[in-house]
Amino acid sequence: MSSEQKDILQKAEEASLTYFKENYGIDVEFTNHKFIPADLSHTVSLTGYVKGNKDQEVFAMVDYDTYEIRTGSVPDHIKPLK
Repeated sequence: MSSEQKDILQKAEEASLTYFKENYGIDVEFTNHKFIPADLSHTVSLTGYVKGNKDQEVFAMVDYDTYEIRTGSVPDHIKPLK
């Protein structure tokens, strides 16, 4: 992984951690990532779980031009705060 990709990944994870905390009140751990081919989209997907429960999977798609969360997914029983 290039240093640019490492920087993108770190910022995407930080944005996603904030997203899940502010919108669902949960802390998450990311375990995997995948860069979507740049000619298709400037996004990186992140997968992981709710801290303390590896069975509760989470997913985020992050636009790495703006670090906006395009899609976020949590287990059905976790309801949005807003």
